Amino acid sequence: MLDERYDKAQSKITESVLPFVALAALFIFLSWRIMSPMVRPLIWSTIFSYFAYPIYKKLYNGFFNEKRPNVAAAITTAIILIFMVLPMIFVLLMLTKESFRIYEAIMSSGILKGSYTVIQEKLYEIPYIGSIIAKYNSISGTPVVEIVINSAINWVTSLLRLISKEIFGNAFRIFYLLVTVGFSSFFFMRDGHLIVSYVTDIIPLKEKESLEIVDRAAKMLHSVVYGVVFTASLQGLLGGLGWWFVGLSNPVFFGFCMFVVGMIPFVGTPVIWVPGAIALFLNNNVLGGLLLVVWGLGVVSTIDNFLRPIYIAEGSKIHMLVIFIGIFGGLSQWGLLGLFIGPLILSIGMFLLDIYRSIVLKKQCKNDRETILE
Repeated sequence: MLDERYDKAQSKITESVLPFVALAALFIFLSWRIMSPMVRPLIWSTIFSYFAYPIYKKLYNGFFNEKRPNVAAAITTAIILIFMVLPMIFVLLMLTKESFRIYEAIMSSGILKGSYTVIQEKLYEIPYIGSIIAKYNSISGTPVVEIVINSAINWVTSLLRLISKEIFGNAFRIFYLLVTVGFSSFFFMRDGHLIVSYVTDIIPLKEKESLEIVDRAAKMLHSVVYGVVFTASLQGLLGGLGWWFVGLSNPVFFGFCMFVVGMIPFVGTPVIWVPGAIALFLNNNVLGGLLLVVWGLGVVSTIDNFLRPIYIAEGSKIHMLVIFIGIFGGLSQWGLLGLFIGPLILSIGMFLLDIYRSIVLKKQCKNDRETILE
């Protein structure tokens, strides 16, 4: 009886495709409207769940002997919240606090007040560096230079205000993120294999190609997190510790700056710690400057050369240019979340183009073969 009803419904769909497509489109649109406020927390939950899933498998298959999936998922979710989400929020809060402190120091110094001439005089008052600026400042008074400096100052101050507003002014969003990530991670962990199976079933490709899309997404996420983000995070942490050890101010902020530039190919952390070392030398702190140089060259920069090739080149065979464009294009569109989903979207898009290319080439080879036979 059930099979007959299913066959009858299927025949209705095949006989009247347009009404079914319209109805499906309507409910997909309404579903999107409902889900859109939760998209970012759900994506974060997916990312965290992907990296915590091996823990769940060990708990479920090993410790609980495949009997208590709910308990295993709950324990893994607690691990996600304690060791992934909370440290991220804590670092963001520290970064915002330090950024706000730098902003207050800049504003209280008066360097941002007044005309270009006033700013120039303030720069000349800086010990050691001010005399160098005065000696080599052969382009002062140039309108283009004044415009560039004023634009840069406005951009920095607005960025610091935005960071403070986003973190301190959105305590409810942090609580909302924790609840959403915790609740959804539990089900992603317990029923993740069913979700992946469902997604591969509805992708309009062959089973092999659908599974390859999932595999490519996993490899790209692995490469981005370990090869780029984790490596740059470790560089920022160690660079910030070195910055703090030699007595330079605002180590959290400049450690974060090293994290950001550490993700940029052919740039890296030296653009941050080299000026710091120069400032120490100019202030007669030769030992501190030497320590920062040795630490930067021997530890911070060496990590990038050692870890990144392992996770990217040997791990996923994905070109660094794809990751670079995906990361910074994603950052401009989605903020911190774009670090992860930018390269994913770009990689999957390129994979679909590869499939289309292979179909076109096969069709072209078939036509050439038929032409030869004729």
